[in-house]
Amino acid sequence: PACEDVDDALSCEALPSGNFRVGVHIADVTHFMHPGTPLDVEASTRATSVYLPDRRIDMLPRLLTTDVCSLRCDGKPRLTFSCVMELNKDAKVIKSYFCKAIIKSRAALSYAQAQEMLDDPSIEGEVAASVRQLNELAKARRKKRIANGALELASEEVKFEVDTETLQPTEVIKYESVEANKLIEEYMLLANELAATQINQFFRKVSVLRRHEAPDDTKMSGI
Repeated sequence: PACEDVDDALSCEALPSGNFRVGVHIADVTHFMHPGTPLDVEASTRATSVYLPDRRIDMLPRLLTTDVCSLRCDGKPRLTFSCVMELNKDAKVIKSYFCKAIIKSRAALSYAQAQEMLDDPSIEGEVAASVRQLNELAKARRKKRIANGALELASEEVKFEVDTETLQPTEVIKYESVEANKLIEEYMLLANELAATQINQFFRKVSVLRRHEAPDDTKMSGI
């Protein structure tokens, strides 16, 4: 909720057919960035935002990332590039499409808040119902991925507490991943999978395939 640069959002809508319309919405920064403009040139030079323990160096102006393009829950319509898909009750993708859209966020949830909605059925409301439905579909998607040979490489994440005066790390805190994290992960994976399929279909000659080298036999034997 305290996050200012909210760059993605999820939506879930029950359809009369019994299926669900799920949307993965990404903040549409490109609407404000045109090729060859000073903003585009400077962003190309920086290439990415750099995150340090006590600060960050932004690739784009904060006016864009934390206000104009941020999908914050402030009652204002926001521009997105969206992947919209229809899933049946078994989480099979019936159809999907990509589009530019205008959304208005209904809630801004931390992972802990979303997890509380999953754990406590007494929490009512449309947002809580959507979170639970999204999770049921996400669990079905995850089960299918694992059955099809997907590899999950779990690694622990940590964050640092920094002294405000000395800027030195004072504590290392283990980041706890909960079911709500996996919910988000599943839809981001699905949106990327559908985007790759779309690119392969319509932009095959200019699409780039990321290929990994064959795994080392010695390391594989250790696994």
